Amino acid sequence: NYCYKTHKIGLFSGVLLMAKNSDIYTPNIVVDATDYDEFMKENRRIINRYINTVLWFCIFTGPAIAVGIFYGVFNAASYSTCVVISASMIVVAFIHRQIIRVWPYARSAGFIAFFCMEALLVLMSYNHIHVNITWFFVPFLSILFCEKKLFIVTVSTNYLAMIISSYLISFYNADIISIYSTNMEFFANTLMGYTIENAVMTASGLVIIRIVSGYFADLIQKDRATRTYATQIRAQMDVLYSMSEVYDYVNLIDFKAMTEFSIKDGEQAKTLSLGDHAHSLMNHHIKESVDKEQLEDFWDFTNLKTLKNRLRGKRFIYGEYVNVKTGWFRAQYINIEEDEKGFPSLIVYTVQNINMDKRREEDLIKISHTDDLTKVFNRRCLEYDLSVYNSKPIEDDLVIASVDINRLKYTNDTFGHAAGDELICAAANALSEALGDSGKVYRTGGDEFTLVIHTKNISAINDEIKKNVSAWTGSYGGKLAISIGYAYHRDNPEVGLDRLKVMADSLMYEDKNRYYKRNGYERRVKEF
Repeated sequence: NYCYKTHKIGLFSGVLLMAKNSDIYTPNIVVDATDYDEFMKENRRIINRYINTVLWFCIFTGPAIAVGIFYGVFNAASYSTCVVISASMIVVAFIHRQIIRVWPYARSAGFIAFFCMEALLVLMSYNHIHVNITWFFVPFLSILFCEKKLFIVTVSTNYLAMIISSYLISFYNADIISIYSTNMEFFANTLMGYTIENAVMTASGLVIIRIVSGYFADLIQKDRATRTYATQIRAQMDVLYSMSEVYDYVNLIDFKAMTEFSIKDGEQAKTLSLGDHAHSLMNHHIKESVDKEQLEDFWDFTNLKTLKNRLRGKRFIYGEYVNVKTGWFRAQYINIEEDEKGFPSLIVYTVQNINMDKRREEDLIKISHTDDLTKVFNRRCLEYDLSVYNSKPIEDDLVIASVDINRLKYTNDTFGHAAGDELICAAANALSEALGDSGKVYRTGGDEFTLVIHTKNISAINDEIKKNVSAWTGSYGGKLAISIGYAYHRDNPEVGLDRLKVMADSLMYEDKNRYYKRNGYERRVKEF
């Protein structure tokens, strides 16, 4: 595992000293870039500032050599050489500073600095001030640019400086070192060593640049991916925080990290241990208030061990349950992110009170199943209620009754439609009061009703209906009279609902014919 800030990539040089309280000597070492070329450009700006810092510190080379002269370390050098070195470096550092202020990204600024430091090394060698490790210092600094061309140019000029300095000191060293008979022998020997060292340094530097450049390119690519992912996560979290204003509970379940985080409460993520518990702590709390009849279903729905399989290939699943304290609520799992096998790895779990929605839903269902005039149930409700018998047997005590209001057209024509409506409502009330909890009344036509009754004593209900009908008196002078036909499933166990309804209609029309004959009314008889 490695860790880096999502959008900050920094380069540090541990071998350089930085002075304080100056924008030139304290460059910003943080590079904010998502593109490799842009990153290398920013890196060049930063390293140019570091190199300028090195140039300013090179001013102290003169005083350092002077100390060496004073203590006899550099016997062949002079104090005037120290002055020349320091003065030259002041001029070079100042010019370099102006260059990087105008062209902060210039490659040539770095090359100029390296060339001047190499010239300084040649001057030091000419004055018999030998610090061999410094020959490798300049190419080492050029590696910081992570640019192969600049490194090769710097190594080449550095090697040329080695050749020049070796030749210049060969005359002096050949005289003081007895093993060399001529200056060319010393020059050849020294140059051979420098060549081998320069070749090793060149190969090593190129390898380092390749490795570091590849590392930075990979790091920037990962940084770009991390930025994109972070943007997505921020957008998702914004959505989740918005959801928390709507839902009673909003939890983020991470199956990769095996944690559950409450968005609404802002608490720390809690560890999920499916080996010990199949449900989250929140659901353990909700469970205490779930209706007992729905508790098993709720516990199955919120089982985290089976959740991934149930949610695989789906955007969401939900269940609706009753809280004995607050009413209906909806529990919902939303698939946010999937793993390579298509199983959900990041899930949002929401709980929302839907009691008002359920009430509105019940009101809408009631309205859609209720007759506007009489307020009893309508044909749509009858079909819905009887549809349950598509999947279960008909009870023996089921009775289908067909009811028709007698002479409704006569009442409408004689007393007006208001009287006819009064008659229809009176019939509905008489039937509903007689049935009570034994069944339901449905208005299935203008003057037609259907009764679905569960009883073992249909005679008692029929007597109650007749009593209610006889006792009714209207405001418009009309008289209520109805005809009824009953079809008992117990008496016809071999037939289905459709046949029972036909039988009830037939018996109702027989009753209607008797009514008209008994009272001397004429009517057209419907044949079956």
